[in-house]
Amino acid sequence: MEKDIMADLRNQDFLNTTNEDPLLGLRLPDGGLPDARETAASQKSDHIIALRDAKRKWSAVTISPDTDPLSAYLNRLNHLAPLPAAAQKELALSYLEHGDEAAARLLILTNLRLVVKLAKEYQRRKTDLLELIQQGNLGLSEALTRYDPRRGVKFTSYAQYWIRAMILNYLMNHTHPVRIGGSRAGRKLFYNLKKARRTLMHNGHQPTAERVAQFLDVKVDEVVRIAAQLDAPPVYLDAQAPGHEETTLGELMESETIDPETAAAEYDLASQIRDVIDAFALQVPDARRVAIWEERMIAEEPKTLAELGEQWGVSKERIRQIEVGMREDFRAFLLERLGEDIQLDWLN
Repeated sequence: MEKDIMADLRNQDFLNTTNEDPLLGLRLPDGGLPDARETAASQKSDHIIALRDAKRKWSAVTISPDTDPLSAYLNRLNHLAPLPAAAQKELALSYLEHGDEAAARLLILTNLRLVVKLAKEYQRRKTDLLELIQQGNLGLSEALTRYDPRRGVKFTSYAQYWIRAMILNYLMNHTHPVRIGGSRAGRKLFYNLKKARRTLMHNGHQPTAERVAQFLDVKVDEVVRIAAQLDAPPVYLDAQAPGHEETTLGELMESETIDPETAAAEYDLASQIRDVIDAFALQVPDARRVAIWEERMIAEEPKTLAELGEQWGVSKERIRQIEVGMREDFRAFLLERLGEDIQLDWLN
């Protein structure tokens, strides 16, 4: 079944499918969906029914005849809801342990939106998106053939690893890579340019090169140079790989020593921790504590106790006391949401 899926996904006309084909050219061996009467042990009837229902929803979407294939495809995808993690795990187990083909295809179908989301991160021209989606679908299929749900990693986290890898592999072979990791300013801009622009716009300022340079404390010509590269069709080869701060995505793709399950699990955990940090920040009760949190506790270049004390008209000892209390509050907040196995060095 793995070979069939990979072969079908490589179909160059993957978007030129009929209204009845929601799987981008993914066709079952007999050319259609399984008949509901097929009740072999390897085919769970509820999975067949669910797959049939998903196809019915896909076909029911009204598309104008003059709509381009990409827009029609994206429109139909919007009507297919993703499955919760528990349901995806059950499908993956059924496929792994029983060869349940309907479960495998349903798992792919309900994650096609994830492929589009990731493909858009690498798109700079509309014409690129078609090929990026196709490459991402190859990564999704590769993830399915390698995924073991018994290892405790969510399928979406694991699939992201392979989707990105396949897209990046395509870009490396079809575009000129951008390499900007040689200088401290270059790395700082690479990771923070978008964030700086968003912050400036949120505060009512146009994100000019001069303002971005001042915001990030780098030279204006560095902003102009790096922005020109990042605003062109890019290959983020110097971006950190998920969970591997000393490894770039390009290096990770060439390495056979890194376990994808580990990378995906670490990336998923890091994402959860970031979500908890963001959620905690929203419930910090006053401006002084917000400043201590943002300007000291989670800042890249934290202010000293004395600086914050002067800023808020209190002693540095008072700032220290508030910080200690906030650390305890955040430790409890983190424990409640992610459990006692999660330890952050900066909380100690």
